[in-house]
Amino acid sequence: MAAQKRKIILPLLGAGILTAGIAMGAGLSGQDTAEAAGRSKPAPAAASSLPASPSSFTAAAGNEAKTEAEFVRLQQIRFLNATTGWMVRSGDSDADRQPLRLLTTHDSGRSWSEQRLPGQYAAGLGLSSAKAGWALVYDGASEKSGTVSYSRARLLHTKDSGRTWQTQWSRAVSYTEEFPTKNNLVATGGTGAYALVGGRLLITHDGSAWSEAPLGYPEFEPQHVSFADAKNGWVSGTMPPFKGAVDAKDVVVLHTSDGGKTWKKQLAAGPTDEENSDSSGLRSAALDFPDAKTGFLLTDDPSMMAGDLYRTTDGGKKWTKVHAKLRSHRPLLTGMDFVDAQKGWIFASPGAGPVEGGLLMTRDGGKTFVNGTEAGYDVDFAQRFAGGKGYAAGSMADGQNYLTRTLDDGKTWEIIYPASSAGDADAKS
Repeated sequence: MAAQKRKIILPLLGAGILTAGIAMGAGLSGQDTAEAAGRSKPAPAAASSLPASPSSFTAAAGNEAKTEAEFVRLQQIRFLNATTGWMVRSGDSDADRQPLRLLTTHDSGRSWSEQRLPGQYAAGLGLSSAKAGWALVYDGASEKSGTVSYSRARLLHTKDSGRTWQTQWSRAVSYTEEFPTKNNLVATGGTGAYALVGGRLLITHDGSAWSEAPLGYPEFEPQHVSFADAKNGWVSGTMPPFKGAVDAKDVVVLHTSDGGKTWKKQLAAGPTDEENSDSSGLRSAALDFPDAKTGFLLTDDPSMMAGDLYRTTDGGKKWTKVHAKLRSHRPLLTGMDFVDAQKGWIFASPGAGPVEGGLLMTRDGGKTFVNGTEAGYDVDFAQRFAGGKGYAAGSMADGQNYLTRTLDDGKTWEIIYPASSAGDADAKS
């Protein structure tokens, strides 16, 4: 039977809630052949193994039984371009203790190949080519009071789409699962990559040896990283607004033009309301540079349930606040992705609810947004490409994840993974 395209059918909590929210806010090394390990909540899972030979499947009706009985949890997703992408999947139910798996597609999600991935939790994924890339994974899981923590970080590299993995860097690091989830690894093509691990920025220029970047600001806590190319990169995070400041923070952007050798401060963004905010909880919510000149920073001020969106069009020399007090909680803004200086998406989760998340879509550089709930009501990943193509991932009512695709700039969406989660078979490809 030919593969059928399916429309997304997800529970929504009411069409206009997200829009109303916007208005209201106007090292170890060696070949890694160990068994892959998984986890399930609430307790961490014991190690388990996959068959040595790789497996693959196509998201067609005849193969739906492959994934229908399995609980789907997508930990990381990254696309190299509109057709080639990688995902990290794990199990996340009491009855299903699956190891981590890397899924790769070269045809816009119509078919997926599956390989094992060492580790218990994936916190970063970066592609340097269709076959080569890195994964940041954590091991040594333990659970206390419902919180899962890990004791060791590893940076893994593959040259063959995940069939084999090489451990390039490994250290004892305390890490607790983040919400919202973010990608802590950026590949810049060829042999360059950057990773945030344990409050440090790690760099490789030769594709194998990793070292810590000298950021030059001891009180700076990095939270997001974005590189436009191998030389030009930015890191956002928080630090005190002045020496000796107590319970006060600024969101700061640092820039490098020499591949991480030296860094300069470009922006220090304060709270959304200077008189009423409690800036101790201020954080970087997202950072994205689609090219070496254009960049966006989204802050989050929990005390005001709002954040500010900043834009630069000259590589960070000058930043402009293009949207003040954008509502950032209920729904919780979980990340953003821009394709150029004008068009981009901010994605949102219900958080504490009871409101829906979805996509905030802009065509004027963040000055105005429209609601895009067709992608789902709980979205924690989205990536947009030129020509109207894009991907988004989120959660269903039972907590399972899905990946959906648009070909018309977010007007319509179809689930492309897992096949068994789709609904009607009348969407056009």
